[in-house]
Amino acid sequence: MSCDRPLKHLKVLITRGKEGAKDLSSLIEGYGGIPVVIPLLGFKTTNDSDEPLYIKSIHNYEWVIFTSKNGVAFFLEKLKNHSINPASLPAKFAAVGTKTRSYCEKFGLSVSYVPEEFTGDELATRFITDMKPSGNVLVPKGNLARNVIATGLTDAGIECDEWIVYETFLPAESEEKLKRMIDEEGVDILTFTSSSTVHHFMKVIEQHSLQEKVEYLPAACIGPLTKKTAEQYGLHVKMCPNTYTVDEMVSSIIQYASMKKDES
Repeated sequence: MSCDRPLKHLKVLITRGKEGAKDLSSLIEGYGGIPVVIPLLGFKTTNDSDEPLYIKSIHNYEWVIFTSKNGVAFFLEKLKNHSINPASLPAKFAAVGTKTRSYCEKFGLSVSYVPEEFTGDELATRFITDMKPSGNVLVPKGNLARNVIATGLTDAGIECDEWIVYETFLPAESEEKLKRMIDEEGVDILTFTSSSTVHHFMKVIEQHSLQEKVEYLPAACIGPLTKKTAEQYGLHVKMCPNTYTVDEMVSSIIQYASMKKDES
């Protein structure tokens, strides 16, 4: 195995959304691998009947907490649709992860708090201790996101609203593409960056009875929750870095590939 192309000839399935898939695909390709991009996540804005209520009270929140770039993007889209300038909000902003923070700052949102760990669990507990919020908190999120932050804040006596600003769905065109790839061509390594990618992957696998085709494929996951979801479906997670980033996941794939090469 070449030192500068440690993934040579390995076909790596990339299941995340189109935008995020570009970075991962470039990394895999840069190390000699063959990225197989089949986005299993699509995103669209919600038509929430409660939206007027959130818009009416949007200037009453002390904090807005973002857990993803999509949460930021669709939140800002909602404000734009109602002709609300984000700069007019008195709220302070918190973000889970450095990439979410960078995305906030890209659109002029100054982030006042980022937890040390990239999980909602960590933010809920540390946020209360570090920031000592006294007013209302808003969490813009997707329809499949967990409610761990709101639950933690509410249990501590803090008023917290969850606003579903976007929906996650399985793109129809990806289903047939994934079926054909798994059934006819095959891949060497699966990658999952969220529980949603796992759920959608297995939905296709189960609908087309392809369980035997993926039974022994090694999987790489970002984060313990994604790993847990994959293992609950019976997938074999061999790579799950301690730092929850795409760069670290690719590093773990390289380490795994090197180990398998040495064993052969």
